[in-house]
Amino acid sequence: MFDIKSILMCPKCQCELTTDLKCESCGNQYSQKHGVYNLISLDLSGEQEFLYKREIPDDINLIFPDEEKKRYEKITQEYYSCINRETKEAEEKQDEFITELLKSVSGMICDLATGGGNMLQKILDSKKENVTIVCTDINEFELMRTRVRRNGDTDFINYIATDGRYLSLKENSFDYITSFGGFGNIPDGDRVAKEIYRILKPNGKIIIKGSYVEKKSKSFELAKSVGVEHGVIEEYILQDLQDAGFRNIKSTVVAEAIWAENPYDLIPAAGDNQKFCIIEAEK
Repeated sequence: MFDIKSILMCPKCQCELTTDLKCESCGNQYSQKHGVYNLISLDLSGEQEFLYKREIPDDINLIFPDEEKKRYEKITQEYYSCINRETKEAEEKQDEFITELLKSVSGMICDLATGGGNMLQKILDSKKENVTIVCTDINEFELMRTRVRRNGDTDFINYIATDGRYLSLKENSFDYITSFGGFGNIPDGDRVAKEIYRILKPNGKIIIKGSYVEKKSKSFELAKSVGVEHGVIEEYILQDLQDAGFRNIKSTVVAEAIWAENPYDLIPAAGDNQKFCIIEAEK
């Protein structure tokens, strides 16, 4: 049986952890709660918290999955009630494209910026066998909720709270990295590209759903204000991947739509054009 601790490390000094999740080099003590390993170094990642609503979930929702599912269904309904028809159609095309690509995924999979588990669910729906999935996100509480809502205790799925810029995972660990919007949600896209390159095995691949906006748009200015502009401009993403060492880089825009106003979204801004894309590359 795979032991997740075998690929964990301290993000600050990149040293192995003891069985109780302590780094003997720098002294940082990490933790595990509700099935989620918290391996975030506040020295490295404290300033990123403002991008996320780090709401602490009610324990009852973590103990009783049905309550958590009801909460999530309500939020999902509210979110999609604001999306216009052309955006829904564009998302459907993007989902069809990514579903086809996921048929080839196997082995060790790292899902970057898992959040509510959109990409995780697509991997599970593909009925993969003999895979190990490591879900990552900087928000440990969101991972707790996703774990309860999606599958609870499952041997082949692990949850690690870690910063995409300073991943708490050893190099050459994964066959595939997947993500739903990871580049657009994590600051310093150039550093993220280097980190996912580091943890991939030789010949490992990335499959990432994303979206592009236009330069000089309101969406671009909002992205710059929180440091994620490298994740929403096609040429920036492709250059970051190339600089990190990736090869066979491919960016496919599957659809476009004008974004409607939505209280859950910061980016893109209402009225801006959004390009729905799939990014592929190989180490």
